[in-house]
Order: sequence, then C-alpha cells, then structure tokens
Amino acid sequence: MLSLLIFMLGFGAHEVMHLLLIYAVGVDGSIIVRPWRLGYVNFTIYALHAQPAHELDVVRQAIVNFFGPFLAAIPLAALLLYVRQPIPFAALAANVVILIFFAIIELGDLLLEVVWKTDLPLLTTPEFNYGVPLLVIVLTTLSVAVMSIVQGRGRPIPD
Repeated sequence: MLSLLIFMLGFGAHEVMHLLLIYAVGVDGSIIVRPWRLGYVNFTIYALHAQPAHELDVVRQAIVNFFGPFLAAIPLAALLLYVRQPIPFAALAANVVILIFFAIIELGDLLLEVVWKTDLPLLTTPEFNYGVPLLVIVLTTLSVAVMSIVQGRGRPIPD
C-alpha cells in the first residue's frame, strides 16, 4: 500500500516537473486530465498530463520527457539514504525505479518516433505505462516478504 501511495505522489511530482521544464525551455504549458483508452480492452481511464501550449522541437521535448521523471526521482532517492526500515525503503526504491523507467520510455518513445521514424505503440499504452510500475511494486513486495522469511529462520522460537 505504501508503494502505491508513493507512486501517486511520484507520478504527480513527475507531471509537475514536466510542467516546470516546459516553462524552463521557454514555452507555456498546463497540466490536464486526459482520457487514455486502454489498448487491449474497450475502456478509458484518466491520467494527468503536462502539455506545452505549443509543440516543442526535439531537443526541448527530449529535455522535458527525460528530466520530468528523473528530477522527480531525486528526492525519493535522497530519502533512501535515511530510511532504514525494510518496507519504507523498498517502497521508495521501487518508486525510484519506476520514475527512472518513465524517464527512459518517455525519452525512448520520442527518439524512436522523431529521430528514427519508428513507431512502437506499446510504449504509449496505459497497460504498459501502469503495468510495468505495478510489476515493479509486486516484485519488490515479494522480495521484501521473502527476505523477511529468510531472515526469520535463524531466530530462536520464543518460549
């Protein structure tokens, strides 16, 4: 549950960082709630999206796409230096990985389309964009559970 709460905060911070970067590269922008149709079933979800008022050139769009989630990951990564409990540490680490994932796929999708003229529609589906983060959270949760069981084996059973 903690991972999901941090995910929502991290996702919001990621979009706010996109918006700040849009302004930093010299364009107005806004955060909108946009419908996002699932690719594999006939269902629409809604997501936050930072949108420039005018189309950006490739370099400025690359800066916005990569550094939005990357900069949002920095405070979470910094907290990892101070958190010692396994569950909050795992929740923070999972979300740092998720934000780095977003930085890579957002930049990668732009470069594939604009520079290499290749369309990889999977990268822009909600199933992929939310499925991979969910998989990261599930694997992190399972890892913490397994580590907890393994570490508990060597302890004597109380009388």
